[in-house]
Amino acid sequence: MTQSPLQLTFEVGMMATMSAFVLAFGSAYFMHHRQFKGKRLLETIFLLPLILPPTVIGLYALIILGNNGIGGFLPITILFTKQANVIASALAAFPLIYQTIRLGLKQLDAEWYEAGRVLGGSERQLFTYVTIPLLLPALTSGFVLGFARSIGEFGITMMIAGNIPGETMTLATAIYMATINGDMTQALIWSGWLVGLAFLVLWLSERYGKRQY
Repeated sequence: MTQSPLQLTFEVGMMATMSAFVLAFGSAYFMHHRQFKGKRLLETIFLLPLILPPTVIGLYALIILGNNGIGGFLPITILFTKQANVIASALAAFPLIYQTIRLGLKQLDAEWYEAGRVLGGSERQLFTYVTIPLLLPALTSGFVLGFARSIGEFGITMMIAGNIPGETMTLATAIYMATINGDMTQALIWSGWLVGLAFLVLWLSERYGKRQY
């Protein structure tokens, strides 16, 4: 089934952000509560996509997902499919979500946990009734910022998903294709949709991400 760049961008953005959010939350929570050898190195690896060119990340993803990597052992082809779109956007969104949640965890007041333990709360209850409510602004901001990053992903996408019309062409890659083909009107239309989506998610982040609990 063919999809328009707008439809594919939104669908891939949601799938990628949800996947990256689950991984980022679990990773940030684990890293916050555990001390082990190599922790700083692992955290550096988590944040590398923030500073490395997307094409570099895409190159490594291409090698890993290719026939000479794990892709050679899978019964399905991932490269240059919608699944590759999702992976590309998730790789781009993960460090933003991770960093936002990690900073949120660092700001939690230990007195809330001490009070909860004095009242007989279990670790599961503290997580449910203390950590999650207090961390909700950071969780919201992380998700929204991750989505904003995922819908604008270009470099990694071009490396592992390509720019196949109706299959892997997102708004970002459609803008590129329209521009090199000299169709500036279409490029501006796609750009308008992307700006509108980005504006909406950033507004939601400002509106709900800073709420105090």
